[in-house]
Amino acid sequence: MRSDDPYVEAWRAVTEAVLESQGALKAYERRAIARGDDPPELHALLEKTRKHAYKIVDADLEGQKVDVVFESVLAAALGEGDRRRRAALKAIE
Repeated sequence: MRSDDPYVEAWRAVTEAVLESQGALKAYERRAIARGDDPPELHALLEKTRKHAYKIVDADLEGQKVDVVFESVLAAALGEGDRRRRAALKAIE
């Protein structure tokens, strides 16, 4: 990570809040989702979250607990956002 990134501390705080706080999912489960290691029952939803979030419909959420969906989607979005952020920082080096 770039040492001159003005948002490094803010990004670290958001990452810790999303991945390490207490919740319906264990922290290790959220960290795995952020890396792209999805539980099978959430894989389709989380792939949509990473690539085409605007295509998510009610049917994608059926049978899932609200808290699990919320935490999973946040972790997946954070992981994808970080991947894109790092790519952008590398591109402007």
